[in-house]
Amino acid sequence: MTIRLVTDSSADLPEEWVREFGITVVGLHVVEEGDRAVSTAAVTPDELTAIYQELFDDPDCTGIVSVHLSRELSRTWESAADAATRFGGRVLVSDSRCAGMAFGAAVAQCAWAANNGLGLSGTYELAERLCRGASTFAALESLESLRRGGRISALAAIFGSALAMRPIIVLKGGSVDLAAKARTTTKAHERLRGLLRDEISRGDVLVVVHHHEAPERAREMATEIRKETPFPERVLVVEFDEVLAWHLGPGTVGVSVTDLVDTAFPIPAVAPQDGT
Repeated sequence: MTIRLVTDSSADLPEEWVREFGITVVGLHVVEEGDRAVSTAAVTPDELTAIYQELFDDPDCTGIVSVHLSRELSRTWESAADAATRFGGRVLVSDSRCAGMAFGAAVAQCAWAANNGLGLSGTYELAERLCRGASTFAALESLESLRRGGRISALAAIFGSALAMRPIIVLKGGSVDLAAKARTTTKAHERLRGLLRDEISRGDVLVVVHHHEAPERAREMATEIRKETPFPERVLVVEFDEVLAWHLGPGTVGVSVTDLVDTAFPIPAVAPQDGT
């Protein structure tokens, strides 16, 4: 008897964990017109139905927990919930209410726990608990990409760009909010680390530094966070997937924080994509 985990590519899961824990990742996509990206596309109910059915074709698979990008940001959760109705309670769908490795780390831990014998309802409840406590902070070069994608109001975009301000946003509980602002990228990253201190100090957590076209900034951020924590081995660096990158814009550096359910959970000795 096996419980399988399904998620979407906005979870930013490292391939190492996808392979090791047997996680199925469904791709979200950037829609292009000509040579220009104009929007993003969620997964359809039929696509997810086919994926769930393929997993159930393995007689060892007895249940599926499907965890997805916040329903406030994507229709993928709705598609998963629709598809799940076709499987008589064997598929449980969780709205992560977050993005990136904030919920990717939850999915990985749930898959690991399921592989160690946790049942369907227990795996679902663990996903819900870990996602509820997860958060993502991000320092953007501007709010224009979020405004263009309809994820933040035009008024907030104007506020964030005033006097060349660098906005810092927070995604927690499903909503995107403006957490702070700074005049320079360096000051924004300092402010971001300050906002993270309470999150990181609350106990056993897994920290992931994300970036879009800013690998050096991400490595610097990870190095500074590692200096301030008693668990530097739990600070990873992972690039944003193409969908989140399109919404956040180039130069963005973000940090996700997710509770660590068990210190026995295997964390790579050297984080994927991290040259430090």
